[in-house]
Amino acid sequence: MRTKKGMLALEQPAQQFGSIRRRKDTVKLYIDFYYFGHRITRSTELDDTPANEQKVRDFLDRIGDRIEKGVFKFAEAFPGASRKEKTFFTKLEGREYRPEPHHVLFGDYAKEWMKTIFPTFGSPSKRNLYKQALVDRILPRFKHMTFHQITGQELFAFTETMKSRSGANKGQPLSRIRKINLLIPLRAIWNDACDHYRWAIKSPFDNLHKKLPKTERKERIVIRFHDWLLFLENLGEHYRPIAEMMILTGMIASELSALKQEDISGDYINLNRSYVLGEEKQTLKNSYRKRRVFITQAIRKRLDILIDRAKGPYLVTTPRGTRFKSTDFAKVWKKAVDKAGLPAMTSYSARHSFAAWSLTIGVNPLKLVKLMGHASKHMIYEVYGNYVEGLEEDTEDILEYYGEDFISAKKKKNPVLCGYSTGYSQGIVQPNYLIPLSF
Repeated sequence: MRTKKGMLALEQPAQQFGSIRRRKDTVKLYIDFYYFGHRITRSTELDDTPANEQKVRDFLDRIGDRIEKGVFKFAEAFPGASRKEKTFFTKLEGREYRPEPHHVLFGDYAKEWMKTIFPTFGSPSKRNLYKQALVDRILPRFKHMTFHQITGQELFAFTETMKSRSGANKGQPLSRIRKINLLIPLRAIWNDACDHYRWAIKSPFDNLHKKLPKTERKERIVIRFHDWLLFLENLGEHYRPIAEMMILTGMIASELSALKQEDISGDYINLNRSYVLGEEKQTLKNSYRKRRVFITQAIRKRLDILIDRAKGPYLVTTPRGTRFKSTDFAKVWKKAVDKAGLPAMTSYSARHSFAAWSLTIGVNPLKLVKLMGHASKHMIYEVYGNYVEGLEEDTEDILEYYGEDFISAKKKKNPVLCGYSTGYSQGIVQPNYLIPLSF
């Protein structure tokens, strides 16, 4: 007897629950029954033989018996059904759908998570980083695994495969902190699934960070003064005052990118925001990074250049007049470093150098904490303090470059050098060093 959709119904006694069918184009047996008024057709993956037909009949009878007693659970009977179907029928049964971890594939849950939870993240840069990590690394490894299979050992094995895919370190293992950061979206999905299904299971992320080998701290490069001049000579004319603002203030590229005319107030620059990965953030890296920078004569000269050529609200622009971006500047910076024949260094080296140069000319470490936007003296002593020793011979050049008003902004007639004696005669104002913008 032929039924709808090309199904052939096998002969069944009228009193039996449901029916066993076979598609016209296959020899596999299917079950067909109604549950809460909804038709359910499922393949058994069993060939059409008398023995298999009896197995399927027994299965159907058990379903009918459980439905009659009110104890049938769709999700348990059909673990391979979609999460949507399981949730739908579980609600009809008057229960909450709570599958066990070994019933849920990470890839399936991650797909739904990307549709529902992911869009709620307010930060575009955060969404981009999460999506990239999920698509490029996490899903290829875990999408066919259940949450039960994702163990601490499995995560550690995954971190061992993490290598740089581009740049000078291509093929090299990622740093410890980079590995931890790539696991953040995986952990977010894991925690959300546990909360959604109310799983009380041990997290595979517990103590994982202790297993990851510590990577050797990269040496923070501090630029010697004569190397800085050589670098500026090889840097495009448009970018010289920008680079000098960095080494004169300790500001980084993302802070300069968000700098507006309204942030200049009298003798101070107010740093309140940054521009990272195409997104303007109204907060900086931490609350301490929100700070005021006194505008010395040296800073004023570079700042005036930026103000004069700015055509819009943002002070730092590209030669085309478009918004300055740290990612583009990194390429410009590297080109100048290579052209000058200097050791590899990034624009962040200007911030390190600002700290080291300041300590070398005797700036009080407590003052430097505020200038850098740190929480305490720890970073000053532990990170930057080590670099003062090699710069002693550059002291006079740095003092001349920064200017006396950097040491003591309000006491130009009688500067106090906070524990450092320059040997300069009192009252003599040293000229600020300014790299000419044309050669």
